[in-house]
Amino acid sequence: MSIINEAKKGNSESFITLIEQYKAQMYKTAKAILRNEEDVCDAIQEVLISSYRNIKNLKKEKYFKTWIIRITINKCYDIIEKNKLIDKKIEKTMYSETFEETSNIEEKIDVDRALKLLDDDLRVVTVLYYYDDISIKDISAILEIPAGTVKSKLSRAREKLYEILKQEEVSKVG
Repeated sequence: MSIINEAKKGNSESFITLIEQYKAQMYKTAKAILRNEEDVCDAIQEVLISSYRNIKNLKKEKYFKTWIIRITINKCYDIIEKNKLIDKKIEKTMYSETFEETSNIEEKIDVDRALKLLDDDLRVVTVLYYYDDISIKDISAILEIPAGTVKSKLSRAREKLYEILKQEEVSKVG
């Protein structure tokens, strides 16, 4: 019995062995489509979940490689679409009433500039958490990532914002 057939019957060891054989191709495909390493990891994770759940639907074993790469491509495009929606939300949020309430116009411009310098994934969680007052749990559900990942991204975003704003302050004084 083939390893693909074993995986189709629910043998997780066979599935893992299959994935090991194709992980490099999956990664290269995802990396070619997505720019961000974290997005690539997210896509691969989604591919693993989806392919594990659906391998029983694979009709012909000889097409496994094509099937797994097609899933990889689809998951990458899903992430691109999700990021586009999030970017639109960020743009809208950056000029929302909450942001406009900042009393010091110069401070608002500095924060806006600093936010734009953050990586997309860090900027998204920052805006959702601080400007939209969305809970970590809800951000986790919206972005479909673990709450711990949201917390770590918020922490990294705060650190980077602090560094950016500190550098801008030093350059204004100097």
